[in-house]
Amino acid sequence: MTAVRSRHLRPEDLRGLRFRGYLRESTQAQADRGTPIERQRDDIRRAGEALGMVPVEPLFYERVGSGEDRAVPELRRALAEAGQYDVLVIFHTSRLARDQVEAGLLKRQFAAAGIILYFVAQHLISGAYSAALAEGVSEVIDSYENQTRRMWIAGGQRQRQMSGRWLGVVPFGLRKVMVDRDDGARGWDGALEPDPETAPVVRSIFDAAARGEGSRAIASALNVAGHQTGSGGPWRPGAVDAVLTNPAYAGRLVRYRSRLSGHYYDHESDDGHADLGERFPRLVDGVLFDQVRALRSARNPAPGPNARRTYPLSGLIRCGRCQSKMTGVRGARARYYRCSGRAVYKSCDAPGIRADIVEGRFSEWLGSWRLPKDWRTAIARTRVVTIGAGERDRQSALAARLRKLRDLYSWDHIEKDEYLRETAEIKSSMGVMALPSMPSIEAVANALEKAGPAWLTAPAELQSAIPPLMLKAIEVDDGQMAFVVDAALRPLLDLCVQNGTSLYPAGSEYSVRFSA
Repeated sequence: MTAVRSRHLRPEDLRGLRFRGYLRESTQAQADRGTPIERQRDDIRRAGEALGMVPVEPLFYERVGSGEDRAVPELRRALAEAGQYDVLVIFHTSRLARDQVEAGLLKRQFAAAGIILYFVAQHLISGAYSAALAEGVSEVIDSYENQTRRMWIAGGQRQRQMSGRWLGVVPFGLRKVMVDRDDGARGWDGALEPDPETAPVVRSIFDAAARGEGSRAIASALNVAGHQTGSGGPWRPGAVDAVLTNPAYAGRLVRYRSRLSGHYYDHESDDGHADLGERFPRLVDGVLFDQVRALRSARNPAPGPNARRTYPLSGLIRCGRCQSKMTGVRGARARYYRCSGRAVYKSCDAPGIRADIVEGRFSEWLGSWRLPKDWRTAIARTRVVTIGAGERDRQSALAARLRKLRDLYSWDHIEKDEYLRETAEIKSSMGVMALPSMPSIEAVANALEKAGPAWLTAPAELQSAIPPLMLKAIEVDDGQMAFVVDAALRPLLDLCVQNGTSLYPAGSEYSVRFSA
């Protein structure tokens, strides 16, 4: 579908359109404030009926957590099913997104999919000119309230942990200690104890690791013995690694890691690493835990400070769908570039792409450059010359003279013929000075002479320096790539094409275009 232009839409324009509702429930506190899921559902249906729209079932229902949880699969499904309905009705702007950045991304995506967003509580159509102020204010308020809420939640979690109580999912091999409360109810106060059924499995994992067995061998032995993970699935090397690196099994508590920048307590650099001591029952001895950690570190040493840069295209590569930057991540078997809109905000469904594929195609394209020996002379013929400080001053002076000439002609102080003649002379002088392209061309040419097709195996410094010299960006979408080249390099690329290389491939898995 084509993008929706809702700037001039009015509520009466929605009559007869198909609508679906989007319900989002976060916490019990939300229900206590008067926005339970039942109220959202009823208000959405009443609003659709009042506006004369045609309901389409079922409604999209989202149940998400608080804090950092941004997973919204139903919202993604609402985008994927565009064409089955025309309007997505949402109870309140705060039910769509958690902050202004995420809200802006989602609204653009829905508009591009041809879906109109209508917010019941504020009676506004997203993007409509008449509701622009109200929509903008609502986004700011929603973002502020959510940030404040997250601050209080994170502070409470930190205080709970500092008092010696467990936070988060209880590790495999341990279980909650249930106690009788003063009010007669039975509940959990944050203490843990060994689980008689699974604690021996944890001990066997550490014993096997201390004997030198690898994670894959340990996982295989556990599966043969019929053991399952806490989620009921088979053991895999990653699950074994999670056990062997969790200090809770040695009774140690690691201080809560702050993920927010604006807390009411001071953020400390060792958050997430500081050992608060043994506050929980130990399934393994602390000496054994440290021994296993040392063995694993010796087998897989961490890269040193001078290690080769792993993601040489970082900072250039971006998602072709949402235009967010793509960041390098290491998977179990390979390196990937993944969209930050998907990884951080869950607002993009673009899949990642293997780093070796992107870098291989860039290296292939780079290796196709064949500079003629007389490239400097050929570039000079295109009226591109090197510019120093003096030439730049002369360029500015010519531009000022051209502006003055236009003023004189507009005031009838000079004749038309004189104006046209002098204007042509000035523009001709300015055309000879095609500003900062030559320094860029020189830098690229020198880099190509040093690396060329051997870019993948070049020294780390040179490998990282070459891409920014010639590219403004690399856009990736569904495996297709577009190299956005600095426009100043076009004369050089044109020379390479004339020299028999194909730098502008047709029908391949990548394309080339120039920046504005």
